[in-house]
Amino acid sequence: MTTTTDETMLPADEHSVRHNIDQLHADALDLARRTQQLATVLDHGDYSAAGGHVRTAVTHFWRAAEDLHRAFHTAPPRCAGPDASLSRLCGRRMRYLAARVARRAE
Repeated sequence: MTTTTDETMLPADEHSVRHNIDQLHADALDLARRTQQLATVLDHGDYSAAGGHVRTAVTHFWRAAEDLHRAFHTAPPRCAGPDASLSRLCGRRMRYLAARVARRAE
């Protein structure tokens, strides 16, 4: 998925923005998992030093995923307004994620 930061290219609809953030979050988590698998393989034998560097990258990917999760919460849904509490936003996100998982299960 290609994502741009050019202001003229950002979608005006906040649902699209939130979807893009959520997709980037999922991509970061997937990349962290795949990188962790590579680090586990590299930890043995002559590649152990490389495995350590790859583990460092895993840490960066997890932090990026956490930052994207925070960004999702600072882009509140239209009906919440800018002063919405974090608990309200987290509740909305959990319902959104539950619906997303249910769609995948179908």
